[in-house]
Order: sequence, then C-alpha cells, then structure tokens
Amino acid sequence: MKVSYLIKHLQDEYQPDQEIMVQWFAKEHVEANNGETIDEDLWDLAVRLWEKYEITQDEFGVDTSLADAKERMAVRQGRA
Repeated sequence: MKVSYLIKHLQDEYQPDQEIMVQWFAKEHVEANNGETIDEDLWDLAVRLWEKYEITQDEFGVDTSLADAKERMAVRQGRA
C-alpha cells in the first residue's frame, strides 16, 4: 500500500483526534529485523501478496508474504 493511499483514507474516514491502532511494515524495518537486504522488486511483490492475505489481529503475515514472494521470484528466474 502506498503511503499516499493510507493518508487519504485515514483523513476521509477518521477524525484527527480519534484514537486508532495502527501497525505497518516498511522495507527497512523488515530488513533490520530479518538481517537481510530485500530487493525492491521482491518487496513490491511481497506487499501486493500481503494485501491479499486474510489478516487477523494475531498474524500480520509479513514473513509469509516475503517467503511467498521469494518463491515466486525464484520460479520467474528459473531457480525453483
């Protein structure tokens, strides 16, 4: 999801002083947490996959999306 999309929808749906719970994952945060550099194409695919997953309060699916994206990119590059 693009930051601009999030900003627009937050402004359209919520009052500026309203309390909400938010969690997001930026590429650099995931890289630091996982100890690896993530290619932009891999990150973009992982984000698109993450947006399709059913996400609960307990599971945000970042690692699952990244692993799925790695597998798909390996197939595209003939490494699987």
